[in-house]
Amino acid sequence: MPSEPAAQNMIVQGKVLAAKHCSSCHVLPDPSLLDKENWPSALAMMAPRLGIFYHKEQSYPIFTDIDQSFYPSNPAMNSLEWQNIIDYYTTLAPAALTPAVKKPVKRDLPFFSLELPSPLFYRRGNTASLVKVDTSVKPHRLLVNRSSSNTLFLLGDKLQLLDSLVNNGPLVDIDISGNDYLITRIGTNLFGDNSRNGDLTPLKISSKGKMSPGLEPLFQNLARPVQVQSSDLNGDLRKDYLICEFGNVKGSLFWLENKGEKQFLRHDIRAFPGATKAHIEDYNQDGKPDIWVQFSQGEEGIFLFTNKGNGLFTEKQVLQLPPSYGSSSFEINDFDKDGFPDILYTCGDRGDGINQVKPYHGVYVFMNNGKNAFSKQYFYPINGCIKAMAKDFDKDGDLDIAAIGFFTDNQQPEEGFTFLRNNGNLNFDAYSLPQQANFYRATTMDVADIDSDGRQDIILGHGFIGTKATDEIKPLFLVLMNRF
Repeated sequence: MPSEPAAQNMIVQGKVLAAKHCSSCHVLPDPSLLDKENWPSALAMMAPRLGIFYHKEQSYPIFTDIDQSFYPSNPAMNSLEWQNIIDYYTTLAPAALTPAVKKPVKRDLPFFSLELPSPLFYRRGNTASLVKVDTSVKPHRLLVNRSSSNTLFLLGDKLQLLDSLVNNGPLVDIDISGNDYLITRIGTNLFGDNSRNGDLTPLKISSKGKMSPGLEPLFQNLARPVQVQSSDLNGDLRKDYLICEFGNVKGSLFWLENKGEKQFLRHDIRAFPGATKAHIEDYNQDGKPDIWVQFSQGEEGIFLFTNKGNGLFTEKQVLQLPPSYGSSSFEINDFDKDGFPDILYTCGDRGDGINQVKPYHGVYVFMNNGKNAFSKQYFYPINGCIKAMAKDFDKDGDLDIAAIGFFTDNQQPEEGFTFLRNNGNLNFDAYSLPQQANFYRATTMDVADIDSDGRQDIILGHGFIGTKATDEIKPLFLVLMNRF
């Protein structure tokens, strides 16, 4: 056993080495972000990316479905230095993370009526990979995808089934541009891998609600695409496509320039995996669409890509978060009505192999100082939070927040859905579904005026963790009709 001064020196050296090597890929994580039990697992996942595959007779996991040249051929440090990093994190980490403190949640939603689907949509292991309100037609329609059967359902505004369509993989996004629909298939399954079998396929929906897919994908061989948006990004009056290719170890944020005659040219904007969502907006009002994007792997945070014209973008990271946050969604909103975009942000992805409840997971509001410098002004803890959307649900002039959790705490079943009612100045009261709703986890959500009464409604897509044999029979989705 090393002496106490020697042990302290190893910890100090570990901190220096971590700052040098770990921060080359992402913001340097503090030891307090994980507990002593989970830091070894986190470091084991990072080691191969530094060319370290074995340590003290322990072999570290690697991806076998990629070109092994992805990993460095030589280790970034020797065994003693790597042990110093391990000692730094495991020694200074807390024995347990301090649980988050939050306002009591009212298990009641008096402002919404709960609308359930027909028995057709009930089964064990129900997971909705997509819910979308189609407001391009009246009456409005709902699109819901069941991942286990790869079935896309089209429903009317009264939740009546209009049509269904079986695909060869789960759909996770739909771009609706006029009468044009483009569906995003993440691949053959929802789970993280390094396959390039995702695609984007046109979809036609007739006036009578009959769906027919295109004969072939518009774009294919994509690395787990999760979002597509159509927009004229270079000002040539042609429809281009911006794609978030989440990937795994490989992925990219890129756009496909429409050259005419069904020819497209790919431009990588940021060739890193983890792009989860993009928001296109001309924030500086120069007539050119800019892009806000969230990345959730490696260098987690929000990036702003300013359009300089001719298809060129400059990059600025406006929010930087530690990799343990598991960034899951964001929106651009103006909470204080000062004319500058603020950020509604959520984190809570625990699908990285570190199945630890983290007190910093939840809903955040970052306010803009007018110069795109953002500071945290609000946080509400929700374990496993994966999405939040802000609307003035109660029509009192400020933004309320609807949020969902998937990787929730089993001891807090109300975290599947949280409604944060804004009383002004970011002072929120928290509500959740009543216990009899029997709805514990959600995978996706959309907000729109489903019944065209001038009020924003909510559709929630159900998700489950575990095995179908032990899962309860649950609805694929449910709808909250706004009664404010």
